[in-house]
Amino acid sequence: MTPPPLRSSLRDAWRIAAPYFRSEERWIGFGLLAALLGAQLVIVGAAVAENYWRNAFFQTLQNKDWPGFIQQFWVYAVIAVFHVIGPVYQRYITQWLTIRWRRWLTAYYLDRWLDGPTHYRAMLGADAVDNPDQRVAEDIRAFISVSLDLLSGLIGAIARLVSFVAILWSLSNLIPLTVLGVTIPGYLVWAALIYAIAGSMVAHWIGRSLIPLDYEQERREADFRFALVRLRENGEAVALLRGEPSEKRDLMARFQAIIQNWHRLMNRQQFVGLFATAYGRYSLYFPYFVMSPLFFGGNMQLGAFMQSGSAFNEVRSAFSYFITSYVKIAELAAIVQRLSQFEMAIVRADAKSPDAPEPVPGLQVSELRIETPGGVGIVSLDKLTVAPGEALVVTGASGAGKTSLLRSLSGIWPYVSGDMRSAMQRPLVLPQRAYLPLGSLRRVLAYPADDAVFSDSELRDVLDSVGLPDLGDMLDQVERWDTRLSEGEKQRLSIARALLYRPDMLMLDEATSALDETSEIALHRLIRERLSAATIIAVSHRLAIVELYDRAIRIDAS
Repeated sequence: MTPPPLRSSLRDAWRIAAPYFRSEERWIGFGLLAALLGAQLVIVGAAVAENYWRNAFFQTLQNKDWPGFIQQFWVYAVIAVFHVIGPVYQRYITQWLTIRWRRWLTAYYLDRWLDGPTHYRAMLGADAVDNPDQRVAEDIRAFISVSLDLLSGLIGAIARLVSFVAILWSLSNLIPLTVLGVTIPGYLVWAALIYAIAGSMVAHWIGRSLIPLDYEQERREADFRFALVRLRENGEAVALLRGEPSEKRDLMARFQAIIQNWHRLMNRQQFVGLFATAYGRYSLYFPYFVMSPLFFGGNMQLGAFMQSGSAFNEVRSAFSYFITSYVKIAELAAIVQRLSQFEMAIVRADAKSPDAPEPVPGLQVSELRIETPGGVGIVSLDKLTVAPGEALVVTGASGAGKTSLLRSLSGIWPYVSGDMRSAMQRPLVLPQRAYLPLGSLRRVLAYPADDAVFSDSELRDVLDSVGLPDLGDMLDQVERWDTRLSEGEKQRLSIARALLYRPDMLMLDEATSALDETSEIALHRLIRERLSAATIIAVSHRLAIVELYDRAIRIDAS
């Protein structure tokens, strides 16, 4: 993917950062940001004081002034206090601001990502966002860290520039340089500026390809992590299928892709690093070379010579901010691109949300057409009416579109045309593969409701009803319940969840298919008894289940 221009990346970075500084936490954020910049100014102030000290210190050496030499050591002891305090508290304030900003921005993105089925819709279609978990967990953290680092460095560069340009200009005028009879005012400042501009142009020419390489590296690393997590989540199935050699080949192929891009990134960073390091090293003594005729000609004392060299390097460093920060700027541009794509995926998913029609009791469907993201028809339904409290079972061959129908009726599938109306306020859909969130069994059972809503006796009652009485004493036990329980036990737990939640519309997508027929029939009877007022739509292949419902419809492939 072609990266956007650097200027566009900076605009996007501000767009991502701005909401925090307009939020209810803006004054805390601005206060911490001001403190961070204050710490940076302390660091610069200490550098300015040290620059003046260098003049006095080296002058005592030239004059062999022992008392003055000792006095300058005491002066530096005071300056060094600020050299210590500035960086330590700059880091401390940065960490404080980082965690507050990260907490707010993470909540901001999660609110948008988990706004109804947005997270699901954003994963559909050709423009689906990849690795959203990394965008939230890693990219937000990196965005804040790199942004604060660059901002702090920029403020420091500006402060150094303002402070040391004045020093360097005054030193240049005290010891003027005349070339061909023409006196050049502030010649040291102009020399530093020309040196930095030339270096910045070369650095950009060498390092401009770092942005797409950084972006691609993050993407490939995320794909590899996702494959590892997926292997862990499906470890039992892989072991039963003896699929370890195939998994290893796939993982090593993904890692090989990481290595290939890593080598390209390495080579480009090598050239950037060679230039930046050489530029910095040669610049340390470049000012002394420029001023050497004045010093050896007797027009400049050692103290002024050393002070001018130090001031020159500070000005050159400030002018060279772009060079020294180029790798981080490229990293930030790649991060911003990933977060911008994440935001665009959310916006596109929100745009797929259908307008809410006027509600009607039960469910009414007419002229319904369900398609794939590519526009291929899956299911067509001319008319369907389900009365409040009625129980409907949907049958049909495998692949006929029964699951797609339930997704559409529940409102999460966006590729739908036609008219669907319902007044449901507490819908609940139980998929074939039961979802068990992380946490205690109490939370797993109460999900999606708050676990504080239900008493222990209510939780134990539904566990007994679905045939899981042994779990009644484990309500506060925290485990990976999705790996501890069998598929049948997870489906029983899912039915228990429905009995607790008491939805006004319940949809079952083969939610008991992992159970034996006797147990499956018993659970469907339990649902009909306990949720008699709910509108129920179930998908099933078993005739015995069909007979428990008020009526049935058959779905054929489009």
